[in-house]
Amino acid sequence: MRRSVRFTLAIAAAIGAVVLSPRTAYAQRAATERTLTRLENDWAQAVIRRDSAAIARIVAPRWVYSDETGVMDRAAGIKSFTSGPDTVTEAGNDKLRIIDYGNTAVAIGELWMRGRGASGPFERRYRYTDTWMRLNGRWRCIASQDYLMPSEAR
Repeated sequence: MRRSVRFTLAIAAAIGAVVLSPRTAYAQRAATERTLTRLENDWAQAVIRRDSAAIARIVAPRWVYSDETGVMDRAAGIKSFTSGPDTVTEAGNDKLRIIDYGNTAVAIGELWMRGRGASGPFERRYRYTDTWMRLNGRWRCIASQDYLMPSEAR
């Protein structure tokens, strides 16, 4: 009987050590939100610089990207952000929400871009969902979906 009581107490203590206090859980969520907000902003700046290496550091090796043109693998997705006839001169994120699940998180927001294309100056807004996962201790984007918002929805 004593052995089972000690065993039960040991299990309860182990479970208690795994459960985070509300304050610790809040601090971890806040840290995740800060980190992912910074990464989303770094991504927008990498688009301006056409910096494929910076985007490659942000996205996971098997990252998948989809938009109104279709589904792309990592290489095609990075290329879509860093090449083409349009020159993005300003970009940023609005209405960013981070939903933290611990080792995985979802970022929902609107990316705005200003620049110049073949038809002249442009201003675009994209609604997006990025799924992030902590891989080897680092947050990496594992999947992204966005679409160009119609101008009347802006």
